[in-house]
Amino acid sequence: MKPPPRPTLGKSTESHDTGRGRHRRPVVDPKSVDLDKDSPHRPRDRAAATDTANSETSQQKTKSKKLTPAQLDKQERDEKKAIKKTQKRAAKANREAVKAAQKVSQRKHHPKTSPADGSRYEASSPWDSLRVASVDNTLLDRLEEQEFIRRHRLRLRISSLIGVLAGVLIVLYVVFFSPLFTYQLAQCHVTGARNVDIKQVCQATQSFEGRSITSLATAGVAKTVLQEVSALKDAQVKPAWPHGLEIHVVERVPVATVRENGKVVGVDRSGVILEIAPGDVAGLPQLDVDMEKLGGQTRKLVDASLIAFGDMPEDLRSMIASVTSDDPAQLQFKLRDGRALVWGNSRDSVEKAQVAKLLFTVQGVKVVDVSNPERPSTR
Repeated sequence: MKPPPRPTLGKSTESHDTGRGRHRRPVVDPKSVDLDKDSPHRPRDRAAATDTANSETSQQKTKSKKLTPAQLDKQERDEKKAIKKTQKRAAKANREAVKAAQKVSQRKHHPKTSPADGSRYEASSPWDSLRVASVDNTLLDRLEEQEFIRRHRLRLRISSLIGVLAGVLIVLYVVFFSPLFTYQLAQCHVTGARNVDIKQVCQATQSFEGRSITSLATAGVAKTVLQEVSALKDAQVKPAWPHGLEIHVVERVPVATVRENGKVVGVDRSGVILEIAPGDVAGLPQLDVDMEKLGGQTRKLVDASLIAFGDMPEDLRSMIASVTSDDPAQLQFKLRDGRALVWGNSRDSVEKAQVAKLLFTVQGVKVVDVSNPERPSTR
């Protein structure tokens, strides 16, 4: 078999080998190729031209791929669906991790058998161990965070409690022990006194000077004042901030006069001796007794007379001059105008005083008997 003829340079020929099925490329004559630099048919120029054409083609394709509004909406919906699917997968993975952690916790308490069928537990894959370890670390971090928060809140509560207690102690010290609220005698204020000397009342509180008025027992101060000043029937004491005391007094009222140490003095309903002014003696009933020698039947007579005088209104009491009876159960009084008043015993004195005052307004009446106030009589 003869070999195929060799192609001649300068000619473009194709030779097909029918036996082998080969295709031979054309042979290019180098002389037919223009190698001039300025020739547009240089290989570099052809490559540049090809790149330019490719860029133009890609731009056209990009322009042709611009999406319509409907396509954009569809693309956005697809992206949202993809995000939801991703979130669902993550939630499912978290649930699986929690279940795995619970199983691990059960295995710690029952390491040999599972709680369902009693068979031995075997890890399904190495990834289960990694997943359980990750969940355990997350749970531990959460527990540590909760413990830190609990301790922080406890410290805050303890600090607040200490601050409150310190504030209370400071206030208590200032109120009860500091000199800011000590009693000063010059800040004593007395009300309700008519015949009693105010200085005498304030002087009775001298023993309390320098003490904190917040710690003073007002009842004790009032008791001391009543003991020091006998002319007072009652006393009420309250603080006058920041350094004073306000004392309201009720004086004893003389209802008759008696003799004591050769001197005429007043006496109240309870028999307490009172110093009275000479001008007040004329308006009081006179008991012709000496208080130093008082006793026995005379004492009972004086007590009954004082109770009767104490229950009388002041205008009726001022009409009586003296007591003319010696029996405390049958009291009789002599009025300043010469008329007489039969009083009887010392009971129902208020009703007797009202009836007697009314009957003395009747003209020509010289004797009024109110020993029985329900059946009075006149003469």
